Amino acid sequence: MTLPLFLSRARLRSGHGETLSAIAPILMPDDVNQRAALAHRLVWLLFQDVPNANRDFLWRDDGAGKYLILSSRPPADPKDLFELDTKPFAPALQVGDDLRFVLRVNPTVARKGANDPDATGIRQRGKRVDVVMDRLAKLPISGRAQHRDRVATEAGSAWLTEQGARAGFTPKAVVVGSYRQIDIADRERKRRRERGVVSVIDLEGVLTVSDPPTFFSKLATGFGSAKAFGNGLMLLRRV
Repeated sequence: MTLPLFLSRARLRSGHGETLSAIAPILMPDDVNQRAALAHRLVWLLFQDVPNANRDFLWRDDGAGKYLILSSRPPADPKDLFELDTKPFAPALQVGDDLRFVLRVNPTVARKGANDPDATGIRQRGKRVDVVMDRLAKLPISGRAQHRDRVATEAGSAWLTEQGARAGFTPKAVVVGSYRQIDIADRERKRRRERGVVSVIDLEGVLTVSDPPTFFSKLATGFGSAKAFGNGLMLLRRV
């Protein structure tokens, strides 16, 4: 049996005369690095009704204090910090359906042999690496900046095609948008002089559903890595 899902639009009450208007500039800073880390904490406020629960939702920053959220339970806002609109998410998917999609994602790949064998002599699963940087690393250092956009387009498209083969859909007419790196390092990481960089690509286009149950399951769990920081939620609409 498929677990129920809920799609929510959440708007932070930060306008003139609203709950958080006085601290809106702090909660929604112009700096993209700060905003990603703060938004991560803000969205968590809607899912604190179950103590010590694991993250069971995906989200996307829609700008200006607005967030799109896909969750396995409805968000709860006892402090009335958000304006919430929540609906059941149960698309009627059929084989052959063509859907427009938008996806903000941190695309990674596990490189086999990237880690040394453990004490038992068993080689552990490879480290996950950004697919764009993985391809750029094969080019001479002097030419990486010049080819970055081309490599991002090729790597993003190839990654999505591989995802579709496992997740019950075939992408087509894919447009690869901006590729950027966001530093989400928290205070502890900064103290240890460690970076917390997440690479993000915006993808959009049309896909054809080939396996509805598998596709729906993947929509629920999300795509790529760094989902806690607003990546992995695929938005859909009929062509």
